[in-house]
Amino acid sequence: MIIIPREQPVIEGLNSYYLNIHRLMEHYQGEVGTGGIYFKSPAAEAAVFFDENNILNSCYYDKKEVLRGEGALDRIIESASVNNFFVSVYHVPAERVYFWANLSNAEALYTDLTSDFTNLEALILKMESEKLTGYIEVDLSPKAQGGFLFFYNGEVIGGSSGGSGGGVDRTTGYREDLIERSRKTSGRFHVRRIALEKISALSSPVSAHQPAPVVKPTVKPATILKPGPPSKPAPAPKPAASDPDRALQMLQALLSLTERLVYSSRKSRADFATLLKQKCMEKADRYEFLDPFAGEFQYRNGRVSFSGKASPKQLVVAVVECVRDIVAGLGMLSSYGKYLESWKKGFSQEIIDFDIQI
Repeated sequence: MIIIPREQPVIEGLNSYYLNIHRLMEHYQGEVGTGGIYFKSPAAEAAVFFDENNILNSCYYDKKEVLRGEGALDRIIESASVNNFFVSVYHVPAERVYFWANLSNAEALYTDLTSDFTNLEALILKMESEKLTGYIEVDLSPKAQGGFLFFYNGEVIGGSSGGSGGGVDRTTGYREDLIERSRKTSGRFHVRRIALEKISALSSPVSAHQPAPVVKPTVKPATILKPGPPSKPAPAPKPAASDPDRALQMLQALLSLTERLVYSSRKSRADFATLLKQKCMEKADRYEFLDPFAGEFQYRNGRVSFSGKASPKQLVVAVVECVRDIVAGLGMLSSYGKYLESWKKGFSQEIIDFDIQI
């Protein structure tokens, strides 16, 4: 099973039979910067992780073999038209992409710790105090279902169970549920460490002379990047409230989701960009940076930009207020919360840091 954060796909439902994999990787390096491409077919599963300059790692699984690194990347490219993978692309924040890219390279720290002698809750507290970057694998009976708990610099950043299909659950309830299941059935715990200081990139995208991938018309044309230096481990993430980039990523995802909801609703014939501009104008007296004529805050073609001096907190409060008013005005507020479930999972820490009520 390949684990990759899959809360908010940039694009999904592509078929590898029609794609040039080299150009696909190049394109999304320019489009999202850091992320992962997930390949799934009945016969195999694979993933490629990238940053703006390099392919960081790849992994490939089928019934006969498990490949990592360059071998996995070669196999993905060779078998793309044969396996007919369904392909999805996910943005992964820069401060975490190196973690997920190297999950398959984790080193054993403790193995076969039995639940008879080891308490999972105590083990988690120990790993938090030791600032583990890695994960605990909880191996329980098939009926009880085990899972994984992921740590970054001692902070629990999510988990994944056997029935999740490799997705990441970032709720605190997952951790408590895993502890409770480990108490009720015997099992084994394995702790593995990711040595971020040992990271080196696999390669840069290869061919610049092949046809572009099949992509939705709303995305920008392929950007061809030159090979860059090996990627360095990312620093520990800053609190969301002091990190402008994380605030913009969260707002961009929120506005994109809301835009799709507005366009899919029969209740609205209005243009989302027009609705947002109207709300920004209404609130410009309180939030000067929203004034469309000032041009400090912009949302165009699914992308957010901000050149003003307001703090991330001020920007988030103002934009969320606009979004809430738009949805309420269209009579969609009652169902909006459920529509945002994937967004809430993907930005759970940011929602807490900014105290977002929506």
